[in-house]
Amino acid sequence: MSDCKNPLASLDHQELLWLTGILKDACREKLEKNLVSQAFEERLYQRGAVKGRLDPRPFLKIWEPRYRKFLEVAEELHAQLQAEEAKAAAETLREQFEPASVRRQGPSSAQTVLELRPRTRRER
Repeated sequence: MSDCKNPLASLDHQELLWLTGILKDACREKLEKNLVSQAFEERLYQRGAVKGRLDPRPFLKIWEPRYRKFLEVAEELHAQLQAEEAKAAAETLREQFEPASVRRQGPSSAQTVLELRPRTRRER
């Protein structure tokens, strides 16, 4: 997404996450509206055809699988961006709390490390 002609290139990771969240919500709302419209039209046409009005039910049914597909893709995009964000956060935390690596200096046969400090008056 680093192509300069790509309009998404101007967004940072958090903004992309928000955009996919908005897309996911919009797709879900559109699917729900479609399902409600289908139910309404079914009940309306149970009484018989409405004179002078085209039956919208076939068009509503054509769009339902598309809305479902769009919703699945939007959810997957959003989940991938969240996973990337979580992975980056986990890596940062791992680096912060990883114990500092201590390497032994000197021969590998040495079993103890002596601490050198100046003697106090009592020790003399």
